[in-house]
Amino acid sequence: MTFREWNNRKNNYLREQKGKWAAKLLGCAPRSDAYHPQKVHKILLLRNDNKLGDALVSSVLLRGLKVLFPTADIDVVAGKSNALILRNNPAVSTLYFATERFVSLMSCGLKLRGKQYDLYLDLDEKPTLASLTFLKFLQPRWAFGFNRKKYPLYNLMQPLDLSSCHITARYEACLRYLGYQGGLDTSYEIQVPETAKAAAQRFLSTLRGGGRLIVVNPLAASRHRSFSAEQIFGLAAAFPKDTFVLLGQEPKLRKWLNGRALLPRMLVFTAGVFEAAALAQQASVLLTPDTFWVHLACALHIPTVAVYRGKEEFPYKGNIAIWRPLEASVKMVLCESEQHEMPVPLLVQALQEKLK
Repeated sequence: MTFREWNNRKNNYLREQKGKWAAKLLGCAPRSDAYHPQKVHKILLLRNDNKLGDALVSSVLLRGLKVLFPTADIDVVAGKSNALILRNNPAVSTLYFATERFVSLMSCGLKLRGKQYDLYLDLDEKPTLASLTFLKFLQPRWAFGFNRKKYPLYNLMQPLDLSSCHITARYEACLRYLGYQGGLDTSYEIQVPETAKAAAQRFLSTLRGGGRLIVVNPLAASRHRSFSAEQIFGLAAAFPKDTFVLLGQEPKLRKWLNGRALLPRMLVFTAGVFEAAALAQQASVLLTPDTFWVHLACALHIPTVAVYRGKEEFPYKGNIAIWRPLEASVKMVLCESEQHEMPVPLLVQALQEKLK
């Protein structure tokens, strides 16, 4: 067992124990009448984990909620970063902000206590001390969660093996429980503003003609999952007639380059998320080690090669089935070593196969 695996398991165990302790302390949900979809007019979704990828995939749930409750207000508690994705979702009525920290979530709970929500949704695997106390403050008519038998603040509960079903299956199970009928669209949705598209076009207009456009997002959420500069420069040398564009925040990319000069057909695009997404839509292929960009590629149908460590990337899940891309144009390449250790010839081969 690696240290990272042990640390993940330890943190999950401590989180579960705090939640169980809080569940006994906070008691049961207030008495409510029998649930019926027609009685739901105000909904609150807890999405304060601040993960951009999870916020994007939540578009499946939000779209389904809007179909099931067409006249209801759907509010979301988000973090400062993932609010960027949720703000443009047409199903969202109002965004509120909170981190996962206790004080931040309690402050938000006190603010929303008088809203009298009919339905509260927390689809995380296990509630935390902070989220349970937030729910106690909120006192919604109905609170839904998976596997919440030991947490009596929830009065709508559904058992589900979250470790093996795809994330969209989790959302579908929630919607079916709440009364959704008929077919469900499980595609991801994100709206790229016209201003972002225009910014990408201005950048593209500066490129020299000829060759294919290969867009690379070299940095992941953590260093061990990011590509190395040596790998990407090796790739660019293997495709000398094509243009490589590196995406990312300028300070992080500068540190990643570590003083290395760009090759002749290599450029940097340091605009925002939506501008980068609009640029990637014009690429022959996108290369990334980052989960958010996999979800984004699925939403925008971008031809993509996504590189992951196959055996230990998600050790406490047992597999990577819970979030695998559903878009055929997004290909996952699993390597035995960490991403920054993957041999350049294997990356070259993956790109060549995708560019055929």
